[in-house]
Amino acid sequence: MFKNILIFTIGTVFNKGINFFILPILTYYLSKDDYGMIGVINSILTISIIYIGFYPNNFIMVKFFKYGKEEISRYIFNIFILIFLSFFIVLFLLIIFSNYLIPHYENSKIIVIFITFLALFQVLWRMWSVLIEIKRDALRYVIAQFIQTSLTIGLTLFLIIKLSYGWEGKFFAEFSLYFISSIYVIYYLYKYNYIKVNFDLKKIKEIFLFLFPLTFYVVGLFAMGTIDKIFVANMLDLKSAGIYSVAITLSIILNILFESILKAWLPTMFELLNKKEKDAYKKVIKGNYLYSIFVVVSVILYIFISPFIFDIMIDDKFSLALHFLPILIIAYGFEGLRKPITELLNHIDKVNIVAYITIFSSFLNIILNIFLIKEYGIKGAAYATLISFALLYLLTLFFAFYYYKVDKKYEIIL
Repeated sequence: MFKNILIFTIGTVFNKGINFFILPILTYYLSKDDYGMIGVINSILTISIIYIGFYPNNFIMVKFFKYGKEEISRYIFNIFILIFLSFFIVLFLLIIFSNYLIPHYENSKIIVIFITFLALFQVLWRMWSVLIEIKRDALRYVIAQFIQTSLTIGLTLFLIIKLSYGWEGKFFAEFSLYFISSIYVIYYLYKYNYIKVNFDLKKIKEIFLFLFPLTFYVVGLFAMGTIDKIFVANMLDLKSAGIYSVAITLSIILNILFESILKAWLPTMFELLNKKEKDAYKKVIKGNYLYSIFVVVSVILYIFISPFIFDIMIDDKFSLALHFLPILIIAYGFEGLRKPITELLNHIDKVNIVAYITIFSSFLNIILNIFLIKEYGIKGAAYATLISFALLYLLTLFFAFYYYKVDKKYEIIL
């Protein structure tokens, strides 16, 4: 597992860290308005990904060890039906509300169409990624991520530097590479027999009832992690949204490390939980304790070194972001702590509990954004994010202890 953590870390950093790697170039060549536009587009993209298929990778991860590959392949066919039905609904809604979502762009309807297709491509890519995690095929993962990210960076730099495309250069570079990647995903699923034609309304209903409550959970996370950029853009301006987006990019890079560890740990954790043995439960508890210690230590270290990284990588015109960067680092530290605990609740089908506490935290986040941005400006959005993520972590931890009783010998009693 340690070997897989190292390999998954490399692949995840290459994929999710693309914005971090090219940050010095983006902050030099792009204006604050350009960066603000990128932030707004990413916010729309995030919520589109949530409702196209309702985050099907969650179902595959949780249910794979229960059903096995043969049965899960039948579910994947029905997942595809759900994905394409929801795709057209999302596309229709985004076109209707395009002028409100992107108020500063005259061709908003055209760009939301591209955003919706990019979201579809990313949903397919995430399905492939979770299957690779389950198979623990870390080497294939890192090779694919390396190829995709290298080409994306190259095309982005060409479009921005050579052709002066601005924010469009970054967006259409990602669109092109995810389109190619989605073709590979279809090929992979077909080649390795992960799709078995078996239209089944009962399966579609089961998938929907499992995933739909989780969309509220994911939307809640979206509200706390990304909608703040829309608030900043509308309550202040695009320049402020650009500054805030730089701070978000720098703070969230630490979560890429946490995510890479979880890619190796979560399949092992679910496999151990399904054994329903005391020794297996002990390993789950110890693994999550070690992970939590690692998160806390990483957050403390990153707060100290982040100013040096900022000076090296970020153009001076974004220097205001440094003032609230530690707040966001701590906020995403709480988010890193929460993730494996949430999966424990998902394992025992407490998805409704996860949804309720996330919705509550997200509503609080929206209210906090409205009042704190008015009072403190950009820094207010960072405070809102910190308070919301901290509360979400504490509530998740409370319910995990409520449903999983741990005795003095560190054994789980359900």
